[in-house]
Amino acid sequence: MAEEDVDPYLAPLMEQLSVPQTPGLMEPGNINLNNRPVVKNPDGSISTVRSRVFGFDDHSVVLPTVSDDGRILTDEQAIEQYKKTGKHLGRFDSIPNADAYAQRLHEDQAKQYGR
Repeated sequence: MAEEDVDPYLAPLMEQLSVPQTPGLMEPGNINLNNRPVVKNPDGSISTVRSRVFGFDDHSVVLPTVSDDGRILTDEQAIEQYKKTGKHLGRFDSIPNADAYAQRLHEDQAKQYGR
């Protein structure tokens, strides 16, 4: 996809993904990755998204298990929040593509937050 072909609305979201073409991406995430709560884990590490991949009938979705107010969510709470708010880190055509993105997102967040 040529740069001039990118919808101006999607350009910032695609830039946020760090890789313009993400395999299997159906819909970019709608969560600001630059303004996440930081949760201190018992082992001294930190979490900002702590993402998990969930499969639904027609897509796979990467969801944060750190809430906007800094709570660690169970899988059930993360899914409930997604169904209620529509917030996600990306929708994909398959679990393997979503998993690959989630791993890259983890690495990008670690770099951004200096871990």
